[in-house]
Amino acid sequence: MMNKKIFRYTLFITLILLVISIAAIVGLLYGNFESQLKSRLETEAEYVGAAISSEGVSYFDRINSDERVTLIAPDGTVIADTRADLDKLENHLDRKEIRLALQNGSGTSVRYSETFMERTVYYAVKLENGNILRVSARQNTILNIIINIAVPIAVIILLAVGASAILSVKISKNIIDDEEREKREQMRREFTSNVSHELKTPLTSISGFAEMLMQGDADRETVADFSKSIYDESQRMITLVQDILRISELDEKTEFEQEQVDLYDLAEEVTTRLQSEAEKSQVQVRVIGEHCHILGVRKILDEVIYNLCDNAIKYNRPNGLAEISVRETENTVLLSVRDTGIGIAKEEQERIFERFYRVDKARSKAIGGTGLGLSIVKHGAMYHHAQIQIESDIGKGTTVTVWFPMT
Repeated sequence: MMNKKIFRYTLFITLILLVISIAAIVGLLYGNFESQLKSRLETEAEYVGAAISSEGVSYFDRINSDERVTLIAPDGTVIADTRADLDKLENHLDRKEIRLALQNGSGTSVRYSETFMERTVYYAVKLENGNILRVSARQNTILNIIINIAVPIAVIILLAVGASAILSVKISKNIIDDEEREKREQMRREFTSNVSHELKTPLTSISGFAEMLMQGDADRETVADFSKSIYDESQRMITLVQDILRISELDEKTEFEQEQVDLYDLAEEVTTRLQSEAEKSQVQVRVIGEHCHILGVRKILDEVIYNLCDNAIKYNRPNGLAEISVRETENTVLLSVRDTGIGIAKEEQERIFERFYRVDKARSKAIGGTGLGLSIVKHGAMYHHAQIQIESDIGKGTTVTVWFPMT
């Protein structure tokens, strides 16, 4: 019951903030686009007016403009038009922008088309000979803009629903006494802050690309590039949510089917999957040791080895080494991952298994990590009643060792 209430409240607040943010962004951008469009029309009118004054109406035969240009006599008769047949045009004396230009020297008006969800902005200026020069251009309505960015908005809303559900589960789980409730509340605050921070970068990117698409003048190639970028950032957010779900499963101590797992064979499978990434980073990956079996959950052990090896590659140096060792001692099976990378400072070694904690924040962002890899390793080890030890020196590399009890 409490979980449902928390979920509804969190989802409601999240959606309200999203709606307000999107509305504010669209509103501000729309007003800015309109101002820029009017300025462009004024500039266009100035150039065309100068050309007509110099060359006369014949200049219309050479006009190459995206905007519609019309020349109108003081009595409203259309003298020339770049888009329409003169015989089909009615008298323009009743048009607002024409009346304003005759009275004040210039005038602006806007007319809407519900059929095309567009509106046309007109700017008219009175020339020295008394004729009126009018320049017009179409602009998407707010509704049309929102429709154009509906896909990224839908992705954001779906992710908000998923994050709200995960957050509500994390907050409400196992609230027993005051001490436990305070602990859960602290976890909730940290989780909310971290998730918000992690989602900010891809959301900002999606918003930026959507803003460019809203201008409506991008060619197909640009739209395709922006769409790919929006897709990539969405995938990054989905990966984050998947990692959060994985930790939630481990937190809840979900029962998984166990089997005898050969850690040496599993390590070789993991290195094979990471070989392409290792080659890109110019890092040699190898597995040494012996075949050792433990009773465990294969997919969790796979994630433990994968995340340790993935970090050993990402935080390594060109021509470096990432080595996985599997060996058996008297009562344990040791899995260690050693790298020759950047190392971790002593004061930070106790914190690296915290959720979203990053030693090198700039590098972690650049390589696309979610900040949850080592947290998954910690929870995976706890699930198998294993112990973790880390040895590291700045500039010399890092070795993470996991002791699995023999069964």
